[in-house]
Amino acid sequence: MNELNEINLELQPLVTVGTLGRVSNGKSSLIKAFTGISPMKYSNEIKRNMTVKLGFTNIKFYKCEHCPSPECYQINSKECDKCGKLNTLRLYASFCDNPGHTNLLETALTGAASMDFCLMLLSTDCDEDTETISHYKAVKILELEDKTIAIQNKLDLITKEKALESYEKIKKMYNPKYILPACVQFGLGLNYLVQFLVESIPNPINEKLLEKINKPLKGSIIRSFDVNKPGVDAQSLTGAVAGIIIKTNCLRIGDKIKIIPGIISANGNNHPLEAHITSLKTDNDPLTIAYPGGLIGVGLSVDPALGKDDRLVGNYIVRSDDENNKIFKRCTIEYSTYDEDELKLKKKEICIIMASSIKRTAKINWIDTEKKQINIITSTAMAGEISDPIIIT
Repeated sequence: MNELNEINLELQPLVTVGTLGRVSNGKSSLIKAFTGISPMKYSNEIKRNMTVKLGFTNIKFYKCEHCPSPECYQINSKECDKCGKLNTLRLYASFCDNPGHTNLLETALTGAASMDFCLMLLSTDCDEDTETISHYKAVKILELEDKTIAIQNKLDLITKEKALESYEKIKKMYNPKYILPACVQFGLGLNYLVQFLVESIPNPINEKLLEKINKPLKGSIIRSFDVNKPGVDAQSLTGAVAGIIIKTNCLRIGDKIKIIPGIISANGNNHPLEAHITSLKTDNDPLTIAYPGGLIGVGLSVDPALGKDDRLVGNYIVRSDDENNKIFKRCTIEYSTYDEDELKLKKKEICIIMASSIKRTAKINWIDTEKKQINIITSTAMAGEISDPIIIT
């Protein structure tokens, strides 16, 4: 199978880069500085000036082979804005803007579970940052430490001495592999960040991608919509649209897939959905095939009402004949704790479990500290397979 030669880097993002950090640390401002467009698109987000839902933005990073670094690295520009010559596309990535507020931690963890690389925004004028500490715990649990860049933001608000003190504090508290200083609001330091991203993230069209393509289909539904406008006639209705991050294999128009666990009834039981893929898009560019990597807009042959207001979020898509993923309400989890901390959960305690975009309230049946296992039961069906990572909060 020589599939790698058929993949065009221009057509779809093959990498997902997420932003994490406390509310107001500059996550949404960074995306806006890159693209000129705010990732906060919902009225509630604009009114509160904070990210509430996961916001995805696709960005193309180009390099001019004739200009010096870091000015040679440019965003969404096929021609160099310095010398006018044609740029070379070096990286196409989906950027996921995660909420930073404590009350939206579960949403942030959903985004973190889909990241290939992470930008952790840290504000130099903030001494107490419990939300970012929680986010960094997720980074370590998901084994993303070596793929995380700490951005020391808001340097314009403090003195040089305070900035150096903050730098040492960041090293001591998080011990990140990379720390880059910046002032996102005024665009200072972003050219070096772009250079670092392009030079640090390897070409995604590689053997690792081929390994993913050769595995059974699995994708996580991150967002879902009803794109039909009010008053549209029945003949013009289109099915639900889902924002999907493909974990393994690929999707083609016409493919028959299954959505699991599916629609959840009032008693917590599930009803899997079967559908055909009717369209594939990234931004406004139509695709005939979609590979693992960034967010893909997928048209589905199901009632559009099922996609309204993210109703399909918390589902996987698999092949209609898939037998690897099971639907269950009870399972046993092998656990590890952050920095080998003592396990704080107790028998019969109620907790939140996260498996990709699936979020459930669960009750702990038993805990075996010697085998490091926890048995949980949920009132609502969920789906997954052995070896799927799960976060318990």
